Amino acid sequence: MIQCNHVYKRYKNGTNALYDINLSVDQGEFVYVIGPTGSGKSTLIKLMDAEEMCTKGNVKVVGIDVGELSKRQIPIYRRNIGVVFQDYKLLPHLTVFENIAYALEVIGMKKAQIRKRTIEVMKVVGLSEKGNSFPKELSGGQQQRVAIARAIANRPKVLIADEPTGNLDPAKSDEIMDLLQEINQRYGTTVVMVTHDITLVNKYRKRTIVLEQGHIVADR
Repeated sequence: MIQCNHVYKRYKNGTNALYDINLSVDQGEFVYVIGPTGSGKSTLIKLMDAEEMCTKGNVKVVGIDVGELSKRQIPIYRRNIGVVFQDYKLLPHLTVFENIAYALEVIGMKKAQIRKRTIEVMKVVGLSEKGNSFPKELSGGQQQRVAIARAIANRPKVLIADEPTGNLDPAKSDEIMDLLQEINQRYGTTVVMVTHDITLVNKYRKRTIVLEQGHIVADR
């Protein structure tokens, strides 16, 4: 599902972010990526969603060589990937329903299907009663659930969660972890989760990839 072969990343400012990364993630796996600030975690997931391109080597996701994509092809490629951010990135002027539906509108899905899919994912994330609420009316945990619903609405093959519990208290963090595990099991979605929360990593045991100074130093 995800293959990194001898991947290096050097930014234009001269910063070397990744060195000789070799990594394989199977379909349906749930994987943590951990490491200190500056270890290369964010760069790694940016390579996966084509926000950045590697300097050397190749990154393949769902059988597609990301480095060979043209700018025009990248939005189509990204339909295979859902991304959840620490800061939710919800549109404040749209309701919960509209925030989720918008992700489907931009890819040209038909209205009837958008409604059906939006209702389905709202149920999955436990927000069926919040469709007419605006983000400012929700708790942080609820806003993150909306962000997750939006990310999975198109049934992506890969879900990238970038510090999804970073702004949440331990109880809400547990709820988000339970939800991500349910999505992983229900849909067979491959989940790659970047986190600093070692407590969660130890509590919810998964394959854990450890980065330090741009190198993979452990994969357990």
